[in-house]
Amino acid sequence: MRDILEKLNLLESTGLANRKPGDIFKNSQGQQITFSDINFYPEEGGKYDEVQLKDLITKLGPNIKWQNKQPKTGGIAIATFDTPEGQVQYGFYKQQISANKVENKIDNEVDGYKFAGKSAEKIRSGLTPQDLLSQRDNLTSEQIISQLENKLGIDNPLVEVAKQVAAGAEFPLKFPAPEGVSFTGFRDYFCEILQPMALQNGQFKGNAGKAAKTFLGGSFADTTISFDAAKNAGLSDSIMTNSEGKSIKISTKGGTGAQASSKNLIDSINELSETDRGKKILEKYSDTIDIVREIQNRGQINAPLYLGVKYDIISQEEAQQILNLRKLPPVNLENIDQLKLSDNLKKLAKERNTKTPQKTNLFYHLLAAVAFKAADQVNAKTDFSKAATDILNNGALIQVYTTMRETKDTWTLAAFNTLFPGESIKDVDLSASKNYSSTGVKGNFTFKIDRGAGATDDEQSSPAVVMTTDPLQQIDTSIIEPKFKKDRKPRPEPNADLGPAGRTLRNP
Repeated sequence: MRDILEKLNLLESTGLANRKPGDIFKNSQGQQITFSDINFYPEEGGKYDEVQLKDLITKLGPNIKWQNKQPKTGGIAIATFDTPEGQVQYGFYKQQISANKVENKIDNEVDGYKFAGKSAEKIRSGLTPQDLLSQRDNLTSEQIISQLENKLGIDNPLVEVAKQVAAGAEFPLKFPAPEGVSFTGFRDYFCEILQPMALQNGQFKGNAGKAAKTFLGGSFADTTISFDAAKNAGLSDSIMTNSEGKSIKISTKGGTGAQASSKNLIDSINELSETDRGKKILEKYSDTIDIVREIQNRGQINAPLYLGVKYDIISQEEAQQILNLRKLPPVNLENIDQLKLSDNLKKLAKERNTKTPQKTNLFYHLLAAVAFKAADQVNAKTDFSKAATDILNNGALIQVYTTMRETKDTWTLAAFNTLFPGESIKDVDLSASKNYSSTGVKGNFTFKIDRGAGATDDEQSSPAVVMTTDPLQQIDTSIIEPKFKKDRKPRPEPNADLGPAGRTLRNP
């Protein structure tokens, strides 16, 4: 799952193009600025020639804080931040601008200020398994303690706490507040190391034992512990594996935390297929599983088109027409009737709202329109919701919450509370809302999860499927049969207002 999140660019590492208004950036002195927005030029993608680029720089004015060296040709990104002194704009030169905003990679740092999101904070804490353990695979508790001693020193108070947990000491554990260590850093990150050791000794509350019995055939006692190689990765933080190769993933949550995001559905299906109880669950939902695997194999571009054809939202010919729009310049939706598109595609384009109707990327616009309707059809006409709910509730993932208290001089590790999903997920819908829009595609379908308070997008929305190729580079038109000749490619009418014929300079 961690690898999936990285591939789909849903983590902080995706850079400024994926930031949201209100995101906080901090410098080494703790000073803060707040992200407002980012704009790209040319807006429709591409690059300016030397004269056009110089002209745009002049029009932008002298107050831009440029963060890299000016090239002869290319594009520009302007990021605006709110600071105590007012708004400040930072400029970045790019060799080329992609029409899909999130494909424009820019580091999460401006003028010494770095993004202060959850994953970024984790990277800087110095308390993660990736910071403290040089070996992170198939470890015993003794091997973990030995590495902590080598890294921190035998007398370090963090090592002493780890030794007590590994030895099965009773909770609550009280200890002097370690000097120079953040309370939240200890709770949220160092406890990633402590939690699996506590599970091995049975020092936990909640129903994790049920998961161990189901997926390990017993308890956690004889397992080894592995930690992910990437400290800014996604949902599970460690894996506990027994001598038979059976495993359970652990999702660490500090304090009350947010609910863990759902596991990848394909992973859950594969895990359940290894247990007798799981096989019975999967037998009930073979049709839905087939749909999920088709979505997985098609990728983020072709999956909506496949579902659109399957549920009569579009025809095979119309799916091909959408693919043929890939390199069409932005269009004015008021003039869409002048394009050689089917009446159904014109209707889909008109029904979908966009903030820029005068300058619309018709490929992304129609793909999003189909994706949203396809998700609705899957949810309404199949047992996807019930199937996904049952599968995810019974997957091999345990949430572990750390309960701690602090006083001026003392910290208390009160308990590790476990939650094996069981019945925590009430409903699951297939959703296009996270990754499909009229301006771009950020990934495949995701889940919308109801945990008893109504269906909401997952806070760290997990991809519903694995992306097996880079569909933005490799367009697979095999979903369309028969294949169409080149002369079937739709062409605009001569008088259609399709936006700029070439890459012309635009005022920002």
